[in-house]
Amino acid sequence: MKSLRITLAVVLCAFAWAGAQTLCDYKTPETSLEDMSLSFYYRHYDDPATPGPDISSGRLFLSYNLLYDSPALGYALAGSGELSLDNLGLAGIVGQASGTLRRYFSEGLPYFAFGGIESSWASGFPRPALELRAGLGYGHFADVTPMAKAYRIETKLLTIGAIASSFSDETLLAIAEEIGREAEYGDISDLVAAVEGIIEESTGATLDARALLAIEDIIQATGSERYCGYAVQFGMGYEIIDPRGETRDFLLTLSADGALAPEPGSQLLLRASLSGPYRITEQYTLTLSASYDYQLNDTTSFTAEYAMRQVKPLGQVPAGDQSASFQLSFDLGGVDLTLQVTFSKVAEAPGWTQDFLISVAMDLL
Repeated sequence: MKSLRITLAVVLCAFAWAGAQTLCDYKTPETSLEDMSLSFYYRHYDDPATPGPDISSGRLFLSYNLLYDSPALGYALAGSGELSLDNLGLAGIVGQASGTLRRYFSEGLPYFAFGGIESSWASGFPRPALELRAGLGYGHFADVTPMAKAYRIETKLLTIGAIASSFSDETLLAIAEEIGREAEYGDISDLVAAVEGIIEESTGATLDARALLAIEDIIQATGSERYCGYAVQFGMGYEIIDPRGETRDFLLTLSADGALAPEPGSQLLLRASLSGPYRITEQYTLTLSASYDYQLNDTTSFTAEYAMRQVKPLGQVPAGDQSASFQLSFDLGGVDLTLQVTFSKVAEAPGWTQDFLISVAMDLL
């Protein structure tokens, strides 16, 4: 009987979670987001008892995302790259980039025509790949940052005891919509007052100065933008540059982009692209990339990134490369601690190259 009660409780919780409002339920008519990240490390160790440097290597990682989406028009730029350094010189490079312009057929509908470019490069190939693409697609993206801030406000007010229970879905949506109209307010204090009114009316609580300051800090916070959505594109393309210097072809192209914010502290981005002549199973270029950013709390964050590029010439085996990196960062108030692990592999290599880095910075005075 006890196990039956537990099972029923689990089922009821599952239904409640399935029906709960999520960040991606929030929709905004216009989305404009930009993000760039850079990380770098290098280690040089030279033992005078041995000839030459014993260790002299490092890596630099760079990623960039620009997204604009409206009912009539959308565009996106995305790129990521990794530089491998050895003996203070460039040892290898891997990267990919894309740019897309979307024109929607009708406002409010997710059907669009697009044009764009796709590029990838790696030091194992004599030249980069560059393709021009055009075709049709389906999908939209939405900035859900206002809803993420509404959830953060709820969490903060619960933590400091300013409210007794969680907001209702209607209250969260009302707060998000008000934050989404931030540009209409001449002063941040007016927006905070509007959010205060929504909260006090729906909860019956009276917010003090500490709670209002917390709300203002969350509304003004930057660097934690969140968005949701997807776009699937199918069309034709043409090789402007072939990575092996072979004959340039007309191509069939397929790509998919996805963005998901599972909760206010995380962002998942995915991209896949496939192109090749009409015998696309025998000759193709495939690129995949994924990134996940998770803010565990005010002092701890986790980032994971993956990229893969594979080129299959006609009548030959595929060649390409892969890389993955994981970073855990702690801001411990006077002590900054970073753990970073990086893996990379080219097709002909028997295994993965592994780098592990721990860095600590401390203020002593």
